[in-house]
Amino acid sequence: MKYLFSMVIWGEEYAREFLELSLPSQLAEGNIDGSTWHEGSKYLILTTRKDAEIIKAHPAFHLLQKRLKVGFAYIKRLPGSEMYKLTSQCQMEAIRVSESFDAVFFSYPDFIWSQGGMGNVAARIAEGCDAVLSPVPRAITEDMTEILPKLKTPAPGSTAPSVLNIAPRDLVQLSLENFHQGMWDFCWDTEKFSVFPSTVMWKIPDQGVLMRSYHLHPLVIRSQPANINFYVKFSVSLDEEYLPILFKDDDTIHYVEDSDECTVISLSNLATVYSSDPNRPPASVPVLARWAEEYASVLHRSCVKHSLRWHYAPVDEKLWEVAERQAQEVVSAVAERLTIPGEILHFEDVPASDCRLRRRKRFSRWRCPSYSIPFFITKLSVVEIIKVIGLQSLIMTIGYLARILGNWPALYRLIVATIKSPIVGWIGVIWVLLIKRFKGKLVAEEIMRFPLSIYFRVLLLKSTVLSRFFVPFAVTFVHDDSD
Repeated sequence: MKYLFSMVIWGEEYAREFLELSLPSQLAEGNIDGSTWHEGSKYLILTTRKDAEIIKAHPAFHLLQKRLKVGFAYIKRLPGSEMYKLTSQCQMEAIRVSESFDAVFFSYPDFIWSQGGMGNVAARIAEGCDAVLSPVPRAITEDMTEILPKLKTPAPGSTAPSVLNIAPRDLVQLSLENFHQGMWDFCWDTEKFSVFPSTVMWKIPDQGVLMRSYHLHPLVIRSQPANINFYVKFSVSLDEEYLPILFKDDDTIHYVEDSDECTVISLSNLATVYSSDPNRPPASVPVLARWAEEYASVLHRSCVKHSLRWHYAPVDEKLWEVAERQAQEVVSAVAERLTIPGEILHFEDVPASDCRLRRRKRFSRWRCPSYSIPFFITKLSVVEIIKVIGLQSLIMTIGYLARILGNWPALYRLIVATIKSPIVGWIGVIWVLLIKRFKGKLVAEEIMRFPLSIYFRVLLLKSTVLSRFFVPFAVTFVHDDSD
C-alpha cells in the first residue's frame, strides 16, 4: 500500500525539534526504515520556504530522502494567521494530496514514535480498517530534549547518531517519569481535575496508567476520495472536528488498546498550563459529564468505551481489571447522564444544561459544512467544468420543478399530458442523445459526487482575472517535489 506521511512545520524551534527528535524516531526500526511496507509512499512536509532550507540541510532529512520520496508544500501564509487554524488548513491540504494514496499519516514535529509503531498501525489499514486512533500523552519538552538525544544510534551504514530506536515500553517509562502536569490532572484520584478532561486516567502501581479518552488522535486515516466528507473543511482540529464528520460510527476504526502495539508521545514546555483555574473541583461523574455535554460528539462518546493500557512492565491482569471496572463504571455513569432529557436537565443540573446548549451551537455549523476542492477536479478542463455546472444546474432545476408540481395536481396532469404528445416525445429523444454526447464519461462519473459550489470555485480559480481577486484572501500552497 502507498501511504502519505504528512508533517506540518513552521518556526525554527519546531523545525529543530522535528529534525533532532521526531524525525529520528520516525526513522526507527519498523517505522520509515526502508522496508517494503511503505514502498511507493511519500513524505509531505508543509512548511515555509525559510524553514524548508533548515530542514534540507540536516542529516536526518538526508536519511529520510534515501528511504522515501519527499515533497514540500510551501505555505503562502497571511500575516497574523491563527496557529491552530493554519495547522488545520495544512492538514486539509495533506488530505487533498492523499487522494492519490491509500492512506495518510498525521504527525506533528513534537511527536515521538516508538520503534515499530508506524508499521503496526499501517498493518491495521492493510487489514481493512479505515482509521487508527490513539491517545498521545504529553511529556515535558525540557526533560526529553536532554534525555532523547543521548539515545540516538547510527543508521545502518552510517556512523552519525541519527536514529531514535526506542522500544514501546521504554518510551512509556520515559514519558511517565517526565509526564507533564497537565497529564496528571487527568487522573481520577486528583484533587483538582482538568478543565478539559478529554482523557481520564487510572494509575496502575509499578505498571503504568489506564486511559479512557473522548478525543483521540488519528495516527492514520484511509483515503476516501469518493466520500464528500473526506474533503470537509475544519478549523479546530482533526480529533475534535474532522473525525466526527468523516465517521458516523466506529465500526471500521481500530483503537490502539495496548502501548506495545504503538506508543506515541508529544512534547510540551514545562511552562505550558492546561488547567489554569486554581479552584478546580476534584474528578467526579457530574464534572466529567458537563464537559462531555459540550465537547463530546457521538463519535467521541464511542471512543471513550475503549481503554489504552499504557504500560512499561508485563501486564498484571488482576491490577488492570480492577482499574478497568472503575473506568467502565465512570464512563457508563457519564453516558447515562448524557441521555437525560433536556427539560429535566434544565431544572436538575443547570451547568450541564448550559453546556448542552453550547454544544448545539458549537456543532451547528456541521449542518451546512463547506469543502475543500479535490485535486482531481482541478485537473478538469474549463469546458468539462462548465459541462458539469450546466448538467448539475439542470438536474437541480428539474428536481425543484418536480417538487412544485407535486403541490399542484392539476398543473401536474396538464404537463404529463403535454409530455406524452408525439412532438414532445421526439424532442425528448433528441435531447437525451445530445446530453449523452455532451457530458462524456469523465463528467458522468463526477457529476453527482460534489456540491455545485465546488465546481464554481474551480472555475474561478482557473480564471486568471478572477483568481487574482479570490486566491490572495486564502492560505495557498506551492508544491515542490523536486527535492
